[in-house]
Amino acid sequence: MDVKRGARLCVSFYEMFAASALAVSFACGLIMFIYRMKSPAVVAVIVVATFWFKVATMVFIRFTTKRKSGRFFYYYKNVGMSIRWVWGMALVFDFLTYVICMLIAYQL
Repeated sequence: MDVKRGARLCVSFYEMFAASALAVSFACGLIMFIYRMKSPAVVAVIVVATFWFKVATMVFIRFTTKRKSGRFFYYYKNVGMSIRWVWGMALVFDFLTYVICMLIAYQL
């Protein structure tokens, strides 16, 4: 399978839950933006709290998507994509959006 087709399949898979995942990332960025001018200890607590919030919501989104859209996984299996690989790429991209939101919010 070529890279272009694999990327297109990963994007179409991520679109199933992109709105909720990006909303959580932006909410974490907003929390960082609000508390960015506090002491470094407060910022560290905010980073840890938003990190675990993001991890918990990523797990919740994964299980709800798996339960709600389980029949779509057969499509990815039929075109030769491993479900673990597709989930891995989607969650890596989702976590990178979280990190970028946090960095941008801290720099503003």
